[in-house]
Amino acid sequence: MYRKQRPGLVSALFRPLLGRHADGPAGKAIDVFTVFATLFGTTTSLGLGALQIDNGLNRILGTPTGATTQVVIVVVVTVLFSLSAASGVKRGIRYTSEINLSVASVLFVFVLFLGPTAFLVSLFLESLGQYGGEFLLMSLRGPAFGDTDWLQMWTYFMMAWWVSWGAFVGVFLARISRGRTIRQFILVVLGMPSLAFFAWFSVFGGAAIDLDLNHGTDIAGATAADLNSAFFVTLAEFPLPMVTATLVVILAVLFFVSGADANTYVLGMLTTHGSIRPRTPILLLWGAVTGALAIILLLSGGLNALQQTVIVASAPFLVVIVGVVVSFLRDLRTEPDTSSSGHHVATQAEEPSPAG
Repeated sequence: MYRKQRPGLVSALFRPLLGRHADGPAGKAIDVFTVFATLFGTTTSLGLGALQIDNGLNRILGTPTGATTQVVIVVVVTVLFSLSAASGVKRGIRYTSEINLSVASVLFVFVLFLGPTAFLVSLFLESLGQYGGEFLLMSLRGPAFGDTDWLQMWTYFMMAWWVSWGAFVGVFLARISRGRTIRQFILVVLGMPSLAFFAWFSVFGGAAIDLDLNHGTDIAGATAADLNSAFFVTLAEFPLPMVTATLVVILAVLFFVSGADANTYVLGMLTTHGSIRPRTPILLLWGAVTGALAIILLLSGGLNALQQTVIVASAPFLVVIVGVVVSFLRDLRTEPDTSSSGHHVATQAEEPSPAG
């Protein structure tokens, strides 16, 4: 977008591979696939978020759970993330993300130090080792020996879900990364968040495991009965359960607002020829469409409908991702050797583009 002076469209990435066809019908098809994958990815997240927030409100306020409450939650969250997106990258989107990170950090430190700290640190390190050892094996796992239902419900669903987020995350991060080098981008976008989430799952998952193994709880059973209760059942075993449950609900709302507002912003970019500042009516329209679609899927089948829809919507985008990889490698090969002039290149990338 900045260095090559291209619009904020996925089709623009294909110019090294498709040439002028990237700006023709082939490019339009790529952008259409991107819009559908992005839309359904956010819709799935919004629907799953509504299920978890519904469970949390029931525990805190005693509100009834079910479709009516979930629809109200989706409407409220949709209004919030639409307004956040309309306020721009440096206002609503930024502030929501910073508050989200602060609340998450408070919960993380609370469980880490009031829980079995030594066990959690050990679990984190051992899990890193197991992850590294089994990464290739698990990445290529298939249904040759059964477990099709498990793969369909989790492995394939999770892969499709993150594929559907791929375009919007990539475009949005590109939008806010002017002046960054590829090395900086990989470290901050891939390295640091991965370590943060390894730690997050180790602490909260490990705390639940320790409680079941050593303190007679049945968090696993409660989770099997209602997947959305896992977080709340775990925190109920710690001090101040109502306070932490309230923080979890706030965190869930902020998480989906901070994700959906960026998503809405990217949908606005993708449907306005890659404009880095989409007009407010466009952003509000995409916010309304996302919320309406989430409501439809929740009412038509809940979790199963969300899972199946995102798998179907993401399938064509797998081909697009492969094309992006090939195109990006070709782009890199056309770059001059920067081994002796890296500073100059980085400085050049920071210069304002005409589009900016």
